Amino acid sequence: MPEKIVLRLDRQTATSLADLIYNIGEHQAAGMPITRLSEDDSERLGRVLYDLWRALGRSLPYGDASGQEPRRRI
Repeated sequence: MPEKIVLRLDRQTATSLADLIYNIGEHQAAGMPITRLSEDDSERLGRVLYDLWRALGRSLPYGDASGQEPRRRI
């Protein structure tokens, strides 16, 4: 069985993540503009990414490798 990564999200963060994933899917499918995130949503989702990258054992694009260019994730 593959290793599982589990992150716990509060409802507001889960909603922000679901909205972002939906908007990206609509952008790719139909060219819909991606709505700019509020500062709160941006910070909230940034924490999710930080936790996810740490759980995956990956270095962060900013903060872990001083002086190196950030890598593109996809």
